Amino acid sequence: MFDDDDDDDNLAFGAMDDGPDVSDSAIYQKAEEIQTLAIAIVEAAPDDVKSGSEREQFELRMLEGTKDEMMQHAHTITAKLAGAWNLNMYDLQMENAALIRRSCRELVTCLRGLEIAGHLEEAHFDLLREAVKEFQPLFVQWVASFQDSFYLWDDWGLFNPPGAVPDTE
Repeated sequence: MFDDDDDDDNLAFGAMDDGPDVSDSAIYQKAEEIQTLAIAIVEAAPDDVKSGSEREQFELRMLEGTKDEMMQHAHTITAKLAGAWNLNMYDLQMENAALIRRSCRELVTCLRGLEIAGHLEEAHFDLLREAVKEFQPLFVQWVASFQDSFYLWDDWGLFNPPGAVPDTE
């Protein structure tokens, strides 16, 4: 499980790497752009829909729920990226990466919820879609940089390094 012959770094188990600051990275800057766009879309969305019919009440609930979800996902991307940035724990980095990926996908999906609720800002929606699309190769490059030297065995089997086997001791 632990590779003591790792010449690349002398980090203690689970230590933070003293690498570059996350806020200086291209991926984090793109994540902040996504967050800014999502917040702007949410703030531009109406706070209410004309009350009355069941359809209008449905649209109001859809609008409120979608706006809440978008804010959660927008903040999750930057928070999980910052949390995993210099962490030298493969399993935790992969777990955060999975949450970031999900949040990016859900943000784009939430745009459809806004459309259903009657908020049609296609130009702004396209900006967010494009930012997520530009984020993806940066994300892939970041995930490829994870080193599997240090990890805690994931009993759920999701975030173990390739080829890893559990300790039998």
